[in-house]
Amino acid sequence: MKQRKLTPRFILVVLILILAAYYLYPTFRYESLRSEEEEYALELAEEMGISYAYVIENLNKDASILRDKLAELQDITPEQRTDISRMLDRLQGEVRERVVSIRKKAIKRGLDLQGGMHLVLEVDLLQLMRNLARQRDPRLERILAEIDDELNRNPQADFNAVVTRRFDDEGLKLSQYFGEAGESNATVLSYLSGQADDAINRSLEILGNRIDQFGVSEPTIRKHGARRIVLELPGVQDPSRARDLIGRTAMLEFNLLGDPERAQQFLKDIDKFIADRETGAGEVADTAAALLGEGDIAEAAGEEITTETEADTDLVTSPEDEEAVDLSEALAGETASASDTGAVEFEAEATPFTSLLRGLRGDIAVPLDNVRRVRSMLADPGVEDLIPEGLQLLWAAKPEPAADGNEYYLLYFVKDVPELTGSALSDAQVDISSGYNNPGQTGQPVVSLTLNRSGARKFARVTGANIQKRLAIVLDDKVYMAPVIRSKIPNGRAVIEGLGDVKEANDIAIVLRAGALPTSVVIEEERTVGPSLGRDSITKGTTSAIIGMILVVIFMAIYYGMSGLIANLALLLNIVLIFAGLAFFGAMGMGATLSLPGIAGIILTIGMAVDANVLIFERIREELDTGKTVWHAISAGYDRAFTTILDANVTTLIAALVLLQFGTGPIKGFAVTLAIGIVSSLFTAIVVTRLVFDYITSTRTLTRLSI
Repeated sequence: MKQRKLTPRFILVVLILILAAYYLYPTFRYESLRSEEEEYALELAEEMGISYAYVIENLNKDASILRDKLAELQDITPEQRTDISRMLDRLQGEVRERVVSIRKKAIKRGLDLQGGMHLVLEVDLLQLMRNLARQRDPRLERILAEIDDELNRNPQADFNAVVTRRFDDEGLKLSQYFGEAGESNATVLSYLSGQADDAINRSLEILGNRIDQFGVSEPTIRKHGARRIVLELPGVQDPSRARDLIGRTAMLEFNLLGDPERAQQFLKDIDKFIADRETGAGEVADTAAALLGEGDIAEAAGEEITTETEADTDLVTSPEDEEAVDLSEALAGETASASDTGAVEFEAEATPFTSLLRGLRGDIAVPLDNVRRVRSMLADPGVEDLIPEGLQLLWAAKPEPAADGNEYYLLYFVKDVPELTGSALSDAQVDISSGYNNPGQTGQPVVSLTLNRSGARKFARVTGANIQKRLAIVLDDKVYMAPVIRSKIPNGRAVIEGLGDVKEANDIAIVLRAGALPTSVVIEEERTVGPSLGRDSITKGTTSAIIGMILVVIFMAIYYGMSGLIANLALLLNIVLIFAGLAFFGAMGMGATLSLPGIAGIILTIGMAVDANVLIFERIREELDTGKTVWHAISAGYDRAFTTILDANVTTLIAALVLLQFGTGPIKGFAVTLAIGIVSSLFTAIVVTRLVFDYITSTRTLTRLSI
């Protein structure tokens, strides 16, 4: 009967151990891959005759940095150059790809352990007020200067209260400069607060795009309070470059696509260049010329494909203008469709570059599996020299699905001089289509674009002069869409249709508005943590944790005998579960990271983990002293100590959850490990140790207990 009671608990413990091993494996694998990456980097540094630190610093920033360095080397043979190029391909390709894929599931390390930068940014509200003012005069500038001076003297002062008081002292209403004439101060302040929140959301989008390009692994970008943004950039060791990156304003651009003939010739030139360098072959197949033409694509692939006439994403004029153009004849996008055709492959042996590409609805498509190799080839200095003058290569912002079930990144040849920039964009908002121009879109989310006066005139001129050509919408060198111009758009309003849902429409609206940031952000706080400090923290933290655990283990073994050894087993399992919990919550995107205060939380948990067993063991001793059998004493000890243990741990857990909810930075890191440690110590102390005792007493009859 006792054995049957053990089975559910035994299964539960085994399942938890299996889950812990599952979530901890990526961390061990990640550390192994990092060691492998460092070995390859050291070998590469020796081959190129440059410092290991330089290789590590630039390995993941930009694929072209080390290749440019390779191109500068003069005292190496062609064979050595080829070998180094292959090593770069492997380091920046296969090895890096494995590291990045497994890193997402490994335990996240905080800034204090990994090194990097911590920045606190604040929206410049006074500049925002200047930008939003209907008129700017010396009186307004004087008032804003006084507000700035008071806020500098008292940073804790409420911004809205200071603004209201200063305008009241001048006998002015806020509506004289902001909002609509005659509005109350409360209404205008609400409007200004809304504009500030919108500026922060746009800044978050900009910073996310910039940091992704910077090559930072596991960055943290979050809104803090009403006006601030906190950035944590692990691994960044170039503060000046990071500050420059953050300070730049993302620019939205409208670029015309280049002539297909020049793009075709470029693809052929790449094939010839790579084929000649690798094999010395002089002839290159002409299949690349078909990449942008659907009929030729079908011929090259030996199969028929169906051209598409109906677009899924359109850019059209708004029905709010009297000169609204019919939706189906304005700008019809050709980069997405409701009925996808499959991608057409190129398999010619003499085309080492275009054989990695596919033709997808008349666009150049790169399968996800080939993106790494294509990027590596395009980063080659020799290939960059082949790009036609006046053109640039840009990638799509997100992968494109096809009928074959695979996803592809589109590659665009666009003119390097934009026809229009984000400075011409007045606003971009999410609306629900009324179906005025396209009844099929009734009730669907759309993004309404509004251009300013000069932007509207230029947009009309550009669309009128480039009918049947494609216009790419580009943000931070990524193409979000590239519709075909069907007719001139003479007004300053347009609509992006064919979106999946309101969330997607809102995301696109934020991206588009990001090109017209209404104000700047200022760096309020900056801290730089060196990687050596992080390594020292890990070493000292690990050492202290091991010493503390050894002392606890020795004490429990000496004072409680065999029962102490069981408690020590639970302690080891508890530590494993804490790290597994960090890995689980980190993989789930819940922001659990291992930081220096987190290590302190683990050390604290080591002491607290055996506290429950101490209470239980003392209660068992008392029961044994009354003459009860071993089995009954164990049962009574656990039952009577349970309430006390639960109360003590629940109160601590409540405090940890409060710290987790309202704390930031180090406090939050401490709270995360403390909360996980409390839950895991309760499980190991009550369930695991009880299971071991019950198993021992069910398999043999004990007359005395070592406790």
